[in-house]
Amino acid sequence: MPGILLDGPQGEAGPKVITDELTRLCIQVDGDPDNVESKRQKLPYREVEHLAFSFKGLVRVSNLQGLVNLRKLQLDNNALTKIENLDGLVNLRWLDLSFNRIAKIEGLDKLALLEDLSLFSNCIEQMENMEMLTNLMVLSMGRNNITSLHNVMYLRQFKRLRLINLSGNPISNDSDYKSYILSHIKDLTYLDNRRVLAADVQAAMEQHQDEVIELQEKEEQEAAAEKAAAEAAAHQELMQQANLQGVETMLEDMTKNDPEWAKLASIPNLLDSWNDVKDKFTTATDEFKVLMLEQHEKKQAEFAEWLAVATQATSERDQAGRDLVRSFEKVIKQALRSIQDDPGSGEAALKGPRERNEALHEALLALEMETVDILQDLLQQLDRNYSELADASRGFFTTYFATVRDLDNRFFENCATAALTALEKYASDAGDMEGLPDEARQLLADKDSLISTVQAAHDVHSQHLDTLEDRLTSQEVKRANDLVAEKTSWAENRDRARIAEIIAVVDRNRKVMEEALHDDEQYT
Repeated sequence: MPGILLDGPQGEAGPKVITDELTRLCIQVDGDPDNVESKRQKLPYREVEHLAFSFKGLVRVSNLQGLVNLRKLQLDNNALTKIENLDGLVNLRWLDLSFNRIAKIEGLDKLALLEDLSLFSNCIEQMENMEMLTNLMVLSMGRNNITSLHNVMYLRQFKRLRLINLSGNPISNDSDYKSYILSHIKDLTYLDNRRVLAADVQAAMEQHQDEVIELQEKEEQEAAAEKAAAEAAAHQELMQQANLQGVETMLEDMTKNDPEWAKLASIPNLLDSWNDVKDKFTTATDEFKVLMLEQHEKKQAEFAEWLAVATQATSERDQAGRDLVRSFEKVIKQALRSIQDDPGSGEAALKGPRERNEALHEALLALEMETVDILQDLLQQLDRNYSELADASRGFFTTYFATVRDLDNRFFENCATAALTALEKYASDAGDMEGLPDEARQLLADKDSLISTVQAAHDVHSQHLDTLEDRLTSQEVKRANDLVAEKTSWAENRDRARIAEIIAVVDRNRKVMEEALHDDEQYT
């Protein structure tokens, strides 16, 4: 294991690197004192759970690779100025960095399982960079340089935090120090090594009532927003899995991408019937989503059933193959013992095992071919069933998009009629046009321009519907084909690996018997 660099003063020798011997000495193990040193020397670094580098004059920590299961690390009473090189200690639960010269909290991002952290007696001014420590229960930061009482709010995010020590910081001299912490940090059991009393918490809550209520309301709003965002993300994920992306936002997307829509909207009452389209669209879309989500569930159930049957079929035959191999191993072991007991009998003793080995080869290959046949049948069933589901979904798409197109076509028929009505109205009373936007007056001044704009908008909508239907329909078929292709590739790779394994097993058996026969001939 690479050592820990000692850049600090070490007597006359100057900077040193901790040797393996010294690292071994820092391993903490339990047991009989007479056996502790032996355990230290033999324990693999991946099994080390507790290291204590206290009072070693360290100014820098590095090269802690290999300690993947370390749970407790003591780096207290050194001369460290920076927290670094701890990323590999992903299973660390307890970290003591007290009595050092650390000025900033950092380098803890990978220690998600950390429960107990001591930074007592350092030079820290700000509590920060601990967001990943979601399991933190104990935090000791007494005798640092924290001057802002509001910085304590940073600790409110740690829901499991039960013990805090901030004594000896400048903030501890504030008259509101205790009441502020007890009112703003929930569920504390100990503060500055003293048991938290319910009466003190109640008094603190009353003292800071207005601020706490405002804080709680803000947190509730944030929690509600986070919940809504999570639900929206989950919904979008479901829409993606069910091949419904772009369906719910279809009308919004059509109008947003329509360069003529704003022009038409500038003419009073021209687009009034669009609200009726949206209502009928919502009804049709809700019914369509029910059908497609049912299809999605059928696909999931179909694949789950296929996977269960395929897994059982392969597992049963793989187990049968292992049983055959173990049975042969007993035969060959018996033959080898026979040769040892009766030197010179190798040919006779191995005649049967040789034949059994060839039979084993054929039996294992027969099992594998049986598995291949079963998987081929299952893949054909999967292909057939998924194709049927995809065909049904394509039918649902055709019906649904036909309904939406009909709604859109009727809307634009109404829009064209409304456009002609508007032309007649403003032609008979040009004074009414004075209050209209410039775009509306320009359109109403030219019949051909107005009708062309309505048609252009209709064309944009139609193009959007055609593109979306083509994409979703193609995706439906592609997903079915991709799944079958993926599982077919898996079956082929599995078969190749199993054949190679069978050959290796049989060849190994041959080699063992050849070596045994050679040794027997040499002996005689």
